[in-house]
Amino acid sequence: MSSGNGSKQSCAIILFALFSCAGWLYETIENIFTFGGFYLRAQLMLPWCPIYGIGGLLIVALLEPLRRNLRDRMPAPVQFLIIALGIYVLASVVELAGSFVCEWIMGYVPWDYSHAWGNIGGRIAPLYSMRFVVLGLIALYVLLPIVTLFVEARPSTARNAAIAIMVALVADFALEFVGVWSVVKGGLTAIGINHW
Repeated sequence: MSSGNGSKQSCAIILFALFSCAGWLYETIENIFTFGGFYLRAQLMLPWCPIYGIGGLLIVALLEPLRRNLRDRMPAPVQFLIIALGIYVLASVVELAGSFVCEWIMGYVPWDYSHAWGNIGGRIAPLYSMRFVVLGLIALYVLLPIVTLFVEARPSTARNAAIAIMVALVADFALEFVGVWSVVKGGLTAIGINHW
């Protein structure tokens, strides 16, 4: 990541938003194929799933230094496998922890993998953790370098984008917290758009 503290923060916020939006897109596409229709995914209304943002930032924070450290020490395929295994473990831990946090805050777990082989209480399953490995590799090897270059090339634009993202995220959480989105979701359900 960039050297300046403000640049690091901007980079982290932009990455969080990209990872969250990518997660929302992944879940939306999966729901179209699984359930045959569009579902509003997650509690928030804007197109993001924050658990993907948290997981993506943990992958970047914990595995990017490891990736750089391994770069000259072993062959590329071995490095890649070690990073993929690290992503698998992190994704599983984040999803498991996230399921307990969601249950504590919302009273239920918004996903159920009880149908999948090797699941643990329906909260995590190997197949889904492997899917997150693919997303994590894209985050680490594609999105991180692109966002880092953008932040370094245009720090003031990146800072403004980060501020806008934070304002949108706080507003989205606030509107969910006070119940505005519940009313909107009820109206959307009435016209045939379902949500989780």
